[in-house]
Amino acid sequence: MKIDTLCKKGNRNINEDACVVNEKAGIFAVIDGATGLDGVPGYVASQAVQKVLDEATAMERLDTVMEAANRMVGNKTIHHLGLDEDGCIVRLPKLKRSTCAAAAVSLDMNRLSCEYVHAADCMIFLQYENGDIRTVTYDLLHHFDEKAINEIVKLRKMKKLNVDIAEARELVKPILSENRSKLNTTDGYSVIDGSDDAMDHVESGRLSLKKVTGILLLSDGLLLPTELGENNAWEQSALIAFNDGLDGLMHEVEKRENSDPQCVHYPRLKMKDDKTGLRIMLDS
Repeated sequence: MKIDTLCKKGNRNINEDACVVNEKAGIFAVIDGATGLDGVPGYVASQAVQKVLDEATAMERLDTVMEAANRMVGNKTIHHLGLDEDGCIVRLPKLKRSTCAAAAVSLDMNRLSCEYVHAADCMIFLQYENGDIRTVTYDLLHHFDEKAINEIVKLRKMKKLNVDIAEARELVKPILSENRSKLNTTDGYSVIDGSDDAMDHVESGRLSLKKVTGILLLSDGLLLPTELGENNAWEQSALIAFNDGLDGLMHEVEKRENSDPQCVHYPRLKMKDDKTGLRIMLDS
């Protein structure tokens, strides 16, 4: 088994992503912290989840470990704000909470299977002996981000907005706020935010690893920037990562980002996001 990892800061001061390689427990994960629009930095959530997964043992089920990690996110958020220890995360507005996306797996090579937990826009892929790539998870959050991206494109076409992406994000902040209000709801998306609701909405399960040669975990910073209307960016990203490695994927993503600093040709909400990936080659 060969394990490759990548974790690189985007164009902000702090890397809010995290990566877990806990070989003793067989737990591997990528975590993408998200700062509340008016709130606590995303690294509070991502680092809390990382710590719990790093310290997990082989005797613990992955879903149980993630429940503990989610509780830790709530505790760390309350502590960061200097609130009373009895403070309840659900009383904190969703716009203020530190949250994180996550894609985590726990390998059981004796049974050729793995447990997985997925929240928001971190993704899990499998590659098989014949080269087929299976997209295990679904990026539901992207559909909400598209609402803001499409509005930016519309404003630019109407000549009501200069190319500056920072200005654009401010103009679509009401859409971003509405999106965030839907986290961990039936008409929204799942995310780790410290609330009990989070574990009701995250996706989890068990996967067979028969004929599987590779497992890939990606944060959305390694999602290949694409032109408006393209809808297979995750599949393209996974193909590059399996064929050319995580460095190959990062090179292609950054080449497109650098060629389009104001997010016009490849519409997106950030010039450069934090990038985290983990690739496990089982046949190595």
